[in-house]
Amino acid sequence: MNPMILQIAERLKKHFLLETASADITIFLCGGAGKKELAFRRLVGTSICKIRSKYRYSVYYPEDMFVELVLGHQKQDLLTLENLLASSVSAVAILLQSAGTFTELGAFSNHELLKNKLVVIVDPKYRKAQSFINTGPLRHLKNETSSHVLFVKMTEDNLDEVARVLVEAARAIGATHPPRRNLTNPILCYEFYLSLLYVLDPIPRCALSLIAQSLELSDPRSAETAVETVINGLINNGDALLISRNLTISKKGIEKLIVGAGSIRKLETLMEMFSSLRIIALNGMLRRRYKHFWGEAALT
Repeated sequence: MNPMILQIAERLKKHFLLETASADITIFLCGGAGKKELAFRRLVGTSICKIRSKYRYSVYYPEDMFVELVLGHQKQDLLTLENLLASSVSAVAILLQSAGTFTELGAFSNHELLKNKLVVIVDPKYRKAQSFINTGPLRHLKNETSSHVLFVKMTEDNLDEVARVLVEAARAIGATHPPRRNLTNPILCYEFYLSLLYVLDPIPRCALSLIAQSLELSDPRSAETAVETVINGLINNGDALLISRNLTISKKGIEKLIVGAGSIRKLETLMEMFSSLRIIALNGMLRRRYKHFWGEAALT
């Protein structure tokens, strides 16, 4: 791999996974699969993402994320995917709304990693109910783990309160059980790969795997499977286009980078970094033809 490319990638990795990721609170939001439950969960997620503070909140949903995880980890079993999930987010939130979520709660509360990263939201009317859920999983989580069990009314007129208590719990859990901040985390490194596309556009698809393996020498296999998850996400979300085996950033992808910066000051800093890196990249491409610049990646 061209050292110039790795130099650019290292700088972007430092920015997105070390300098800014410390303020990221990522939440995997689970709940009922019924039409009303799903709609309410999306409203909660929207409310969370609207919260303005020194932290940046991101919400992911199982119906979206697991498709990308499975596509990116086709050779992995479900337990491996659950372990990946547990180490990739700040917290896993469950809105306890239906029989399906009770099953989810039981499975997660017995998982070695996930049991310490749960935020369970329960309707207050069940606070004193002598049910299996209250005497089993919830009691176990409250007494034996660092997870949070919160009794909050789950109605549309109480969305802000649900979002507020949920993010407070997620911050506390993320502080004691932080997600991995490297290229094996497909959630945290999404913006990193999107920024690579912005700076080096276009990029041979296979080049991202080579970059991941070169930068994550301690676990290149996990980095490779994580980048496959991200590539599927970039394409499925419309943030990137795959044209003749090359990835190119879309207008939507550029807008995501701009919005993700947060403040005007942070955006100015980000664009200055992008400009300096693009100059390095363009100089390299002009001195060498495209195939020489990308080496073996341009030939596959």
